[in-house]
Amino acid sequence: MTCPCAAGIAAVVAPYDGESPYPRVFARHGWRTVAVVPERRQRPWAYPAAAVPAGHTGAVVHRGVRQTVKALRALGVSAVVAGSAGGIETAERIAWQLGLPGADPASSPLRYDRGAQAARLSRVGIPALRSIRTTSLADALAWARALPRPGYLLAPAAAGTPVAPVECADEVQIGAAWPAMRSAAARQCGSPHLVLSERPSRRQYTVNSATRPGPRGRPEHVVTDLWADVRTRHGLLDRADLLAPGSVLSRTLSAATARVLDALGVVCGPVTTRFVYGDDGRAEDGPLLMWALAAPVVTPADEALRTATGHDRAAEALETWIPAAAPRRLPAPGGQHLVRVRMCPRPASAPWADAVLRSLPTVVAVGEVRTPAGRVPAEAVLCGGELSAVERDYRVIRALERDNSSLTSSLRA
Repeated sequence: MTCPCAAGIAAVVAPYDGESPYPRVFARHGWRTVAVVPERRQRPWAYPAAAVPAGHTGAVVHRGVRQTVKALRALGVSAVVAGSAGGIETAERIAWQLGLPGADPASSPLRYDRGAQAARLSRVGIPALRSIRTTSLADALAWARALPRPGYLLAPAAAGTPVAPVECADEVQIGAAWPAMRSAAARQCGSPHLVLSERPSRRQYTVNSATRPGPRGRPEHVVTDLWADVRTRHGLLDRADLLAPGSVLSRTLSAATARVLDALGVVCGPVTTRFVYGDDGRAEDGPLLMWALAAPVVTPADEALRTATGHDRAAEALETWIPAAAPRRLPAPGGQHLVRVRMCPRPASAPWADAVLRSLPTVVAVGEVRTPAGRVPAEAVLCGGELSAVERDYRVIRALERDNSSLTSSLRA
């Protein structure tokens, strides 16, 4: 469906993350997209020669805001969006200079930096995990000594950085994990800043939302979908189950999301937010913010959601930059149970294992990652009307990751 708004051109800043949804989303409204690609010295070390994703009608090399603004103004660009977590700050500065919708670039870290977010929420009285943002191991250890906890979580300050957080039981483990984490953060996002926080409980939730400027200038936030994360005893993501939008928990998380987005200065576009409840499980304490990321997070679950609900969550979130396109909450998927299963990292799988995975009755999508040994499954999306069928296929997937004897036992059960 196309909207009656005039066609335009959207600039997509730093589209590093592989296949880009932007050209497809904007093209269905008659818009074109131009990739804004930072020059080599402005990219993180991990992206020395980031290719422009297919589908964009042109590209502008970003060497400085003034030059880029001049080039985009000449092209008639009417929207500027971040193509990745690394493009948020630059996109906001460019949009501000062009007079286009976007957040205040003076507060850009609030849309991606865990430490800046925690400090901001603390100032306005919204609960968040207690943490310290620093590049100094000595400062981090001093903070941990002043706040004795059963455990801690060490992560890059920049949310969306493809570096897995590490759980640490004590100062010794914090010190052991620090050098590699600091180096990986600098390589992947260009900043060595880390955040050490109290270890979150396993009750974690992911909320996807879309924001557009309201008629009176006040941002309107719409929660599109909510997921309950199931984590292993080591804190790694095992699976995520789609929550029914009308539940008490969903309403609580939606309200918390709106408060957080207002506090972080979000005025337009998609945001993924992670919340956690305390270890004591007291619902009256409310959810605590872990991090928020004002950039689209695209996964194989998006296609499964579109099939189950008739709505493309990621596309509708991106369309918030188009004046006539309003975000909508996803309807409940018609009695369907939707589960995203995180596949364990492993070498390239045997052909028979991948064939079994894709033939399971409730598997509706499989996402892959590229490894030196080839492409391997990274996420499987399960969808079915019977919870027992979804759970059975989930157990088969875990058996596939162990060994052939476990698979045989599971199929016979």
